[in-house]
Amino acid sequence: MLGVTAAVIMKNENVLICQRAKDDDAGLFWEFPGGKMEEGETPEECIIREIKEELDLDIRVTGILAETDYYYNKRVHFTFFQAEITGGDMKLLVHDDAKWVPIEALKDYEFFPADQPVVDMLMRNHKKEGAVKH
Repeated sequence: MLGVTAAVIMKNENVLICQRAKDDDAGLFWEFPGGKMEEGETPEECIIREIKEELDLDIRVTGILAETDYYYNKRVHFTFFQAEITGGDMKLLVHDDAKWVPIEALKDYEFFPADQPVVDMLMRNHKKEGAVKH
């Protein structure tokens, strides 16, 4: 089974989303940045490396947000980490675009199917937090 990690990075009530390169597999879909684990690497090491390679950012993992399985030609296990930026100036090294968007605006973007359950979870949780309590 292939292990893949992704980072859900929040800043000022916005979440970082990235658009896959046009010539990439599943090109132009939006996603939470991350990538495939290398042999001997922990999920935490993977996401830190991937964010550095893709966006030239240093991050600190603050927790696991979700774990899901997705089926391409084989089963892929995704670990979605909560993370915060600790350094660097964002550069698009593999993506066509990146945006900071409010959680409620995530519905306006076409996400890679493996990321959609986390988009849905973030929107549900955000709706609950924003609900007026009586």
